[in-house]
Amino acid sequence: MTGVGALARRIKDGMKTQTMTATHGAKQDGFTLIEAMVVVALVAILAAVAAPSFTTLIANQRVNASAQELQALFQLARAEAVYQRTASTVTASGQKWEAKVGAKVLREAVLPDAVTATPASANGVSFDVTGTAKPAAGSAPYLVSLSAAKASSVQCVSVTGAGLVRQVRKLATESCS
Repeated sequence: MTGVGALARRIKDGMKTQTMTATHGAKQDGFTLIEAMVVVALVAILAAVAAPSFTTLIANQRVNASAQELQALFQLARAEAVYQRTASTVTASGQKWEAKVGAKVLREAVLPDAVTATPASANGVSFDVTGTAKPAAGSAPYLVSLSAAKASSVQCVSVTGAGLVRQVRKLATESCS
């Protein structure tokens, strides 16, 4: 048994003193330059294929976020009209939308330039003390159509005569009605 124990001790001591130096002809871990270039080329090809769908996704997200912002603006104006017991309005001036009570601006929302908002009435919508809505021109519902150049969908924000604010997504080929 002493021979086996001595052999094990020599192997153990040899492992402790072994150094980790690379010698000529020894296998090393890592990537070669050619392998790295192939991976970079594959990533570039995949990015080029995926880029068009990302632009559509980003355009759809901008339209959706703008519609949610307008929906929140309409809901705030309605809630403030009921809470303060006075009429409130939501009007648009270009890409800037404002919720007002009298001359006091409660909140404003500025839509991105990439998003096109087409309101049914240029003068906006007003809410009375009971929360009912009335477009400045025309009859209810008040509609706002939101779209973008490369978006695959259109968001329709509507305010009914009862003051209910809805948001509906439709295909870009459809219209808000």
